[in-house]
Amino acid sequence: MKVICHEGFVGIDVSKEWLDIAIEQECFRIMQTQEAIDEVIARKIKPYNTLLCVVESTGGYERLIVERLQAAQLSVHIAHPSRVRTFAQAKGLLAKTDKLDAYVLSAYGQFVGKEAVTKPLSPEQQKLRDLQARFTQVKEMLHAESCRLGNCVSKQVKSNIKKIYNFLKKELDSLEVEIQNLIEQDELLNHHQKILRSMKGVGVKTAQVMLIHLPELGQLSRKQIASLVGVAPMTKQSGKKKGNAKIQQGRGSVRHVLYMAALVASRFNPVFKQFYERLVGKGKPAKVALVAIMRKMLVVCLDCSLQILHL
Repeated sequence: MKVICHEGFVGIDVSKEWLDIAIEQECFRIMQTQEAIDEVIARKIKPYNTLLCVVESTGGYERLIVERLQAAQLSVHIAHPSRVRTFAQAKGLLAKTDKLDAYVLSAYGQFVGKEAVTKPLSPEQQKLRDLQARFTQVKEMLHAESCRLGNCVSKQVKSNIKKIYNFLKKELDSLEVEIQNLIEQDELLNHHQKILRSMKGVGVKTAQVMLIHLPELGQLSRKQIASLVGVAPMTKQSGKKKGNAKIQQGRGSVRHVLYMAALVASRFNPVFKQFYERLVGKGKPAKVALVAIMRKMLVVCLDCSLQILHL
């Protein structure tokens, strides 16, 4: 089945070394360098009267092309890979090549519409996001070394593990300080963090993750932000069958810290504690009650963000 690129929508398939770009019935490949990207933007993409450029998220390889497109004042949508693949399968496209993927991304752009623009991050936001990602990586390595230390018998190996563990612990503390310093240097972020932390149950790390990985706070409605994070139960109903509503997908990093915050709030925050006990008293499972608290906490954070933006 042939994929037709819709006028005004550019599909860009990203790999480590090159980019495949689909514009109408033309698809060409360029190297993943700033010079080549700037040239093709000026010569091909800008004159095309582009409505939206669609780039698939590839774990970081897409950053250069997205930055150059946004610098050229072009609208960009960073698409989730699983959604694009589902879209392709719905069109009956089971094969997968770089060229075909570029065409599919162009068609997907027409499907989501020119309003589905991914807002550019400021240099400070991008730096915070990079530091938070590194913090998570180091924390995972620290946990792995801790597990090895518990299973180790050899004194020589145990000594080596302790050395690595202590080094990683220092690096983790250093990254945490650097993240906090960056937030404190930004007047808006600093004020936002203080407001978030005023809620019992929300600590430094929870506030940091929400500020870094949820910049949409204050820009979306309550339902939209709950769905984005993945704390909105999705109804399962077909004919006479009605399953239990469950949460799914969303931003795992935000949901993880919100869960821990909800756990604390259900014990020590008088308002949320009463809400939790009422739900459990009605027969709701403990985890369902905690998810309800997560959503309520998120809504409170959203309302606080709206107040800050209107100051």
